[in-house]
Amino acid sequence: MDKIGFIGLGNMGRPLADRLIKNYQLYAFDLNKNNLQYFTNKGAVACSSPSEVASNVKYIFLCLPTSKIVEAVVNGDNGLTVSAKRGAYIIDMTTGEPEITRKISNSLEEKEINFIDAPVSGGPKGAHQGNIAVMVGGTESQFAEIKPIMDDISSNIFYAGKIGSGHSIKAGNNLLNLICRMATFEIISLLVKDGVDPKKAVEIIQKSSGRNYATEITLPDNILSGKMIQGFSAGLMKKDAGVATKIANLNQVEIPLGKLSQELLQNTIDEFGEDADMSNVALTFEKLSGAKIRP
Repeated sequence: MDKIGFIGLGNMGRPLADRLIKNYQLYAFDLNKNNLQYFTNKGAVACSSPSEVASNVKYIFLCLPTSKIVEAVVNGDNGLTVSAKRGAYIIDMTTGEPEITRKISNSLEEKEINFIDAPVSGGPKGAHQGNIAVMVGGTESQFAEIKPIMDDISSNIFYAGKIGSGHSIKAGNNLLNLICRMATFEIISLLVKDGVDPKKAVEIIQKSSGRNYATEITLPDNILSGKMIQGFSAGLMKKDAGVATKIANLNQVEIPLGKLSQELLQNTIDEFGEDADMSNVALTFEKLSGAKIRP
């Protein structure tokens, strides 16, 4: 059985690594012992540091909160570069910053270590089902090298372009998701206030031109069901939208809708905190409109 390394086994890393452990011997590292134990119970080898992971495998997947953490895992004390071999591949599935990604990639070139960005979109549900979107940035030859492994993660693997392109697209996608989410909650609140049943409103809009991820997944699965757990925090959404804003600033592009959606998100964060699930946005709109969306 071929060997694969995986660092970062949280909400998104776990289902991604779950896909890989079916076909590979997993060498895993995570600061959370419970996350690590979950995989050792499945036969993974627990490593004490990123360096130990790199000493055992050629292909190393990362799924971490920020690019700054990725940078530390790659280049820090007991980091991957301490023991990574020439020709190794580091595949960063973090929702990261393209500028930092390019910086890391450039720093590894002289060591002949490949660094590729491969963020994902579709949430834990898509990761579990094996149909999550994976957008890969790097050279075409690097993409060809890792594609067979990526196919074990998902049926939706896309070559995004040069290094950093995956992270750029992911940042843009998540800001668009936030804009659509806020607009959808605004309209559903309006309709409920006018006497429309929220389930009917969502059902009909989902089959109409206003359909989006919020009408397909967020509202039916997490809000109208009363579950109120999406598995993605308001703080992480703020971070992702902030990455897109940095890209806009670097390229001198105005994003008025993006900025407004972030202001609305901040209302939720101010009330419930950055660790609050994104489903709490529904509570913010209920408060703003006086319309009860949840059952």
